[in-house]
Amino acid sequence: MAGADARRLDRVARPMDFLRKNAIWIIALLITSLVLLEGPRAILIGAFVAALVGLFWLLRGKARKPAAGRRLETVPKVVPLPLDRGADTVRPQALERASLKTIDDPRLAAVVLMIQLVRTNGLLTRAERDTILALMADPLGIGDREHVYEQALQLTDRGRVFTPVAEELAPLLRARLSLPERQQLIDMLGEVANAYGEASDLQREAIVRLKRRLLAPDAAAGRPLN
Repeated sequence: MAGADARRLDRVARPMDFLRKNAIWIIALLITSLVLLEGPRAILIGAFVAALVGLFWLLRGKARKPAAGRRLETVPKVVPLPLDRGADTVRPQALERASLKTIDDPRLAAVVLMIQLVRTNGLLTRAERDTILALMADPLGIGDREHVYEQALQLTDRGRVFTPVAEELAPLLRARLSLPERQQLIDMLGEVANAYGEASDLQREAIVRLKRRLLAPDAAAGRPLN
């Protein structure tokens, strides 16, 4: 049925296109004929011109709707991106999330940073998830890794800029981690960034900014990450 309809539309559209493209020349030719001819022939040609112009506008009006329909059909459908594995399956991102300021465990903060570093670039891959879970076991020493991972995942957003998240968690990390532990966290972030191919320039820059903040002397610790 669709193929037959399309053929009928083409049969209507082709004459209309020809008339539309050549209408000026056809009308000019007929008007010239009217000027040169006299008597009954001129009247007949005049009537023919009027009928031709009317037919042209009639076909033009009928062909507009099918053309619009074809344009709508050719617009590609928007296919939503797949959600991260385990993320946002219970509640949509539009719902209010728990504030990062409620985090009081530096280990949870470290997991949030590792996940957000990846999600800023796009979707979590299996390699990145496995790397994070391995780091949660050693050196973080987290027992219920799956539960903590899901909890941290709900505190992140795909496409969210990493630096504001890191800046919000930096005071907690500086207060609760020793200097060697802060350096260890920086190394962990680098390992996660390289878990699935080479780290992006954005990821490397974000890690460097956080490193300056975490390893800076106390007098410079309160400065924003820039």
